Amino acid sequence: MSDRELVRAVLLPDNGYAVDVEFGATPGEIATVVATLPPASFVSHLPVGRQGVALLFRRFPKGVPDPEAVAAGAEMVTLPGDAPGGWVPDVSGLPDRGIGPYQAAAGLLLTATDDPGACARIFDLLRREEPETVVALASVVRPRGCRCANPF
Repeated sequence: MSDRELVRAVLLPDNGYAVDVEFGATPGEIATVVATLPPASFVSHLPVGRQGVALLFRRFPKGVPDPEAVAAGAEMVTLPGDAPGGWVPDVSGLPDRGIGPYQAAAGLLLTATDDPGACARIFDLLRREEPETVVALASVVRPRGCRCANPF
């Protein structure tokens, strides 16, 4: 067997990462490399010739919390079957940050259409933008039935 790496992470210039996976890589090798990436979301993939694929990830923008992170000192949420008395997650240690301008803006943009396909595309685009950009975009969208000049 060759000593050549079949899976490798590559830093991209646009605040992203590519995970190059060549044919013959095992799921364990892929998982090991992906686990080393900082908080990021999968955004796309590209073929790499006839030898594999590049999985593209983008780092979370500043100000957007990592959904995988657990608040310091908080216990992990239990999974169904873990607790003897049933499944009741303990969220007492998780901070409630409330709904901020970013979340309100994202909600407004996601509900701006009845078309599920358009909503999915909007969601995909929102994941890639800085919070300030999302708030700015929402400031030019009027909620349904609103006759106001600026909803924010």
